[in-house]
This record gives sequence, C-alpha cells and structure tokens, in this order.
Amino acid sequence: MINDYGFTVSVGASLEDAAIVLHLIARRIPERFPNIKYVVPHLGGIIPMLLERLDNQAPRQHPNLPERPSVDARRFYYDIVGHGSQADSSAPGRRSARSSRGRQRLSVLLAFETYRQNFFYLRESMLPPEDVDRILHHNAQIVLGLPH
Repeated sequence: MINDYGFTVSVGASLEDAAIVLHLIARRIPERFPNIKYVVPHLGGIIPMLLERLDNQAPRQHPNLPERPSVDARRFYYDIVGHGSQADSSAPGRRSARSSRGRQRLSVLLAFETYRQNFFYLRESMLPPEDVDRILHHNAQIVLGLPH
C-alpha cells in the first residue's frame, strides 16, 4: 500500500524500523542475545508513540514475554534521524523518544543536510543540554566500545 502511494522511503522506512523493533521484542531476541547492541534508525519509527499501548495490550497478545515491551525498547540504541527542525513533527518524536527510552541516542548526519543544519535541529529539539552533549560527543564511542 505504501508503494502504491509513493511513500516508500518517506514513510516506509519508519514503519520498517518499528516493525523490526516489534519483531525483536516478540521473538525475545534481546533476552536470547543480551550481548548484542541493537541500533535502530529513525528514532525507532513510530515505536515511541506506541509503547504505552504495547505495554497495555502485549500481555494478551504475547503472554510469554518476560517483561513489558517498553522495558525491552529501552535496551536498544536509537539514532536521531528525524528529518527537520522543531517546527516539524520530528521534534515531538525526539522528545517522545527521549522520554520513552533510557539508552543513548546517536547523531547521524543526513546526506541532504549540512552539519550546521543537523546540529541546529538537535540543539533546538528541546533536549537538555547534557543530552545534546552526549549525543554529539560521547554516545557513539560508548555504543561502539571506543575510548571516550
């Protein structure tokens, strides 16, 4: 259906990102492979907006899950690709992602945005300055196990 309307990358990518998070949770992959660091693109797609709903409904749909989906989702790492400034829907997505996840987020530059635009969007996203500093200067090293 997304292909029929020409929204393959603009919408399809976020839906695919959310689908992989749901797959990982439903198949209990983080529990089975706890030493793998999972990095999910695009702020996890629509996952941040669905976590409460998933927590409420998952026990009936997936009674064998050892914990709520939101707990598993906090084990993943997320990049901050949200396409745009505070004036668009990305800023609420960034704030939602921050409030619903405990793991680090990674800064990723988009090919069509300059360094300046990317850093401006991040600083204007209403994240606390210490989060912005971690995203820009520390998180990639932590996730990749490099000295920082």
